[in-house]
Amino acid sequence: MKRHFHSFGETSNAAAALEYLDALILDSLSGDKLEREAVTAACDALSQKLNGEEYLQMLVSSGLNRIQAAEELAFAKNMFSRLYLEERLKRELGGLDDETFLPLGEKNTVRLEWRPLGVLLHLPAGNADALPVYSVIEGLLTGNVNILKLPAEGDVLSEWILAELIKLEPRISHKVFTFRLSSNDRASMEKLASLADAIVIWGGDEAVSAVRKLAKPDTRIIEWGHKISFAYVSGDLVSDADLEGLADNICSTNQLLCSSCQGIFVDTEDSKDVSAFSERFFAVLDQRASADPLDNDLFRAAQLTLELYTEELEAEGRERKAWRNERCAVIACSDSALTVSHLFRSVWVKPLPRYRILHELKQHKNHLQTAALLCSPEDRVRLEELLITAGIARITRGENMSRSYCGMPHDGEYALRRYVRAVTRED
Repeated sequence: MKRHFHSFGETSNAAAALEYLDALILDSLSGDKLEREAVTAACDALSQKLNGEEYLQMLVSSGLNRIQAAEELAFAKNMFSRLYLEERLKRELGGLDDETFLPLGEKNTVRLEWRPLGVLLHLPAGNADALPVYSVIEGLLTGNVNILKLPAEGDVLSEWILAELIKLEPRISHKVFTFRLSSNDRASMEKLASLADAIVIWGGDEAVSAVRKLAKPDTRIIEWGHKISFAYVSGDLVSDADLEGLADNICSTNQLLCSSCQGIFVDTEDSKDVSAFSERFFAVLDQRASADPLDNDLFRAAQLTLELYTEELEAEGRERKAWRNERCAVIACSDSALTVSHLFRSVWVKPLPRYRILHELKQHKNHLQTAALLCSPEDRVRLEELLITAGIARITRGENMSRSYCGMPHDGEYALRRYVRAVTRED
């Protein structure tokens, strides 16, 4: 059996493989179909294997600490399980069934079928462990041939998972092609892009713009761009438990995810309210940060200290104040601009009265993702509608901002639906 799964680490090997990749792709497209059940069965078998110290140590050796490794292992075990995948398929592709029907006013019946886009080129970002392989699994579930571009140094976890899946279901090797390439290798990137029916790009505006220049006009671009998330607090009845949940998200993610809380808007125009809330939240955040201290990274600590010191200098003579120590920081600001935080448990607090929510947030269009809404039950429906109208895709409690569930839309869309197309045949 020919093996189409590649993991080229040297530029010369990658260049050689690119020369005959066209033929391999055509061979894969014209070959036997890989049934969705076969992919699901292989993933489920891998899920059942992901137990014990052996796999935990493998994740630790890839650069994760033991807590992160345990969380990643549990996450992967769940995501690869049959129950999880079948629920995803039901939620995301449910209702997209093949059917034969007679169009209104026509004489001939039409057969409607849902088919793969064809060839997907996956260009993952680097801020989520094992993201590359999860993206490929979505391509396999929808029947696509997949090209995965990994960084030049590779991705140990993704490559290991793919290798294990191929051991369980060898036919997957005919549907996956991986390359270790630098994104600066334009000739190779253009070659990969020319073979794709669609490019799946995970990254910020700069990465998406680069892909648009790379792709031909007839290539579909499926963007999973960088997003920004925040909390909105209204009223005086917000409990300490609510704030503790928000602090948990900030500390557990270190604000590195698109769904992480970058800052907190307070439903007020009064700077005194912003300062009072900031002081209260700093105490909550500091307590949570003390229970889970950051790793001792001197460079990161020095950089963050410099940025926060700059905040304090800028605050002189202005309505801005910072509460900070070596564990975390809260910065009270007078403006209402939505910005990224300094990360690593440094959060801003800004005034944003509800009547200005649309004015301030609508300008950010598709960059908005998750909002934690902390308010009274009486205000919840109205505030939810304002946030959704502004562009927010998900509203949660503070502690659930970065927690996903099976079948959850990603940035307001179902991934699997974006990887299929409707085809009709007239009888």
